[in-house]
Amino acid sequence: MRVFDLHCDTIDVLALRGVDAIGSVLGPNDADDLAHNRLALDLGRMRQVAGDGWCQCFAIWVPEVLEGTPFSPRAAYEQARDYFEEQVRLHADLVAQTRSMGEADAAVASGRVAAFLTLEGASPMEGELGYLERLHEDGVRMVTLCWNGRNALASGHETCDGLSALGRRAVRRTGELGMVVDVSHLNDEGFADLLACSDAPFVASHSNSRAVCGHPRNLTDDQFRAIVGRGGLVGLNYFRAFVTERAAADGAMVAGRPTPEVSFDELAAHVEHFLDLGGENVIALGSDYDGSEVPDWLDGCQRLPAFHERMAARFGDELCEKVFFSNARDFFLRTLD
Repeated sequence: MRVFDLHCDTIDVLALRGVDAIGSVLGPNDADDLAHNRLALDLGRMRQVAGDGWCQCFAIWVPEVLEGTPFSPRAAYEQARDYFEEQVRLHADLVAQTRSMGEADAAVASGRVAAFLTLEGASPMEGELGYLERLHEDGVRMVTLCWNGRNALASGHETCDGLSALGRRAVRRTGELGMVVDVSHLNDEGFADLLACSDAPFVASHSNSRAVCGHPRNLTDDQFRAIVGRGGLVGLNYFRAFVTERAAADGAMVAGRPTPEVSFDELAAHVEHFLDLGGENVIALGSDYDGSEVPDWLDGCQRLPAFHERMAARFGDELCEKVFFSNARDFFLRTLD
């Protein structure tokens, strides 16, 4: 089994433990690190689970509001980035930071996890277009323009503004630098603006179908068709509230009250709908591990082999391989190399 996952929040949980705005489950004195931890993802289990190779996009998530913390958006990003780089150095036998698909292939061939660094929410730019160059130097290869709220570039699904003038310039600049725009979290107005200002292929790294589950974080059919038309990529999100409206119902997310369990059939319904829209070469994995409440049967990367078996039984080995690995690999080979 090979795995290519477009989104997880593991780095934030490890690097910014104790920061309430991040919601890390770890305390400052916990020994957990990227190699061995009690989270959904760690390097040791990832290598055991996917013996044929694992490529992972490690997102650094920076929320729009960091009040009550010692961090500015940029400082939060840079602390998480420094932690990521330190972990890659400390565990060089297990993982390699990769900036292209060629580098990722080499890492996988050597038995290591191929780690792409991504940014979820462009708040660390703090209105400075030139900071994109710094992000690129850091190895960031995919940028989610916003989170749920508003920043200097764009607005998330909790707002109704589209891209700002700076956001449009940033979209064009990412293309010039060889970085990929990620539209997960972008609202409908911003999605339309992106289509108008750029012809480049783009990604929704962790978004499902709104026709199947009506959450605004999910993609409309027209949006999914636009991604197909651009030769883009959509990562299947395991978050219960984005899989079924039963789990997204009012009150289901109240702290201390678990959301309803989600079945394999309910998650597979998103795959089936995307396939009906021509998505055979577009669907990938976007787990949202360590950033959301996933179904019990997907809770931790050690559960993926059973998920892989169920996907292969439902959709066939060829499509399962595309969803789990090759669609994402082909996309990054086209866009980064």
